[in-house]
Amino acid sequence: MDNSEIIKLVSDGVDRAKAGKALEVFASVAPLHDNDSLPVSSHYAFAWIIYYALHQSPAKDILGRKRLLARYFSLNVKRPHKQHSMILTEAIRLHIDAAAVSREVPDFRQKDTPRFSIVRFMELWDFANLRPGDWRRKENDGKFLPSTVEKLATAYINELAAENRPAPAPFMAIARRILEVNPPGANQYAQMGRLCELAGNREEAREFLRKALLCCPTKPYLWSRLASLLEERQHLKLRVALLYKALSIPGPEDFKGRVRLKMAETLADGAACQQAAWELMQVKNNYERNGWNLPAKYAEVRRRIPADTLPVDPTPAYRRTESLADDYLVASLPLLAVAKTYHKAAADKIDRYGRKRKKPVAWRVTDESGAHYWFEPSVFGLSEDLPIGTKLQIRLFGGKVVGVYIEECDS
Repeated sequence: MDNSEIIKLVSDGVDRAKAGKALEVFASVAPLHDNDSLPVSSHYAFAWIIYYALHQSPAKDILGRKRLLARYFSLNVKRPHKQHSMILTEAIRLHIDAAAVSREVPDFRQKDTPRFSIVRFMELWDFANLRPGDWRRKENDGKFLPSTVEKLATAYINELAAENRPAPAPFMAIARRILEVNPPGANQYAQMGRLCELAGNREEAREFLRKALLCCPTKPYLWSRLASLLEERQHLKLRVALLYKALSIPGPEDFKGRVRLKMAETLADGAACQQAAWELMQVKNNYERNGWNLPAKYAEVRRRIPADTLPVDPTPAYRRTESLADDYLVASLPLLAVAKTYHKAAADKIDRYGRKRKKPVAWRVTDESGAHYWFEPSVFGLSEDLPIGTKLQIRLFGGKVVGVYIEECDS
């Protein structure tokens, strides 16, 4: 075939690839590229064929998809470009699929399992090729979906965390910019906390985890991670409070074994052996009920507790520390002086399912500049009947009231 015929073959092949025949088209064009018969002017079209082949490949064909990506990088195509960004989305999907395949394989066969490193991939793809569209979230049915950069960050950080290594400077800059481009949520703050932890910056990691929990306090693993960053003995009570928050979140007991084990270790650190023994008893019952092998940490903590120790339920003691966790989350936020300016009485309302609900008392408070804030006093343990004009101090996060105090307290 002469050049014009090859160019037409590849150009027509893009339409066939888009229609679902990408792997077949790729098989017919690849030999032309191998023997240097493919004109450079056709590299762009061939790159699209590779993209569609990646998209249409079976999820478990990790090696085949890796070869397709390697082929793409051998082409002379424009970067940055939408096409380059689309290749990135396929690499992220490959990383997720490779991790899923690895989880299905027994430990003794892991060395034979094909892996895909998104970290090494980005060394070839180059962060400098990110386009404005890669940062943009898409809306679907009124909900915003993660941007390509946010999906990349999740995959990239998961790999770094699995290997316990810090992020390179270019990625740290990307991660910090994510917090600025779109309104951050619990996931973004938690990921930034993990990066700071991997870099050895525990103080900044704690601050990001506190923000993550202020966004979403119903994620047990975040409370547990925050507790693990407070290893100093002077923080024993606070660690207990944070772990208790994780345990008190509704959910299957089967998923709380690791948290209870951390709690037992913390209690043993504080010489609360009877309470630690109770937690270990819960861990053992949980693991035996599910037919799981007890982790090595169990035996390690068990050895620190005298054999004749009688277990005592620590729940009453936990409840006395719970406020420590709530206070710790907001302690770094500035105090704002306000006064109660409106009282909205409780009222019945109909929810979206047609059920009658009691809407609780709400207060409006106003600061010196005239800005108004609303909150439900019952959430903060306040008497609902305090009079108009009552002086308060509040803490704000994301425009919402997250702390309320009747009398002045240290910030």
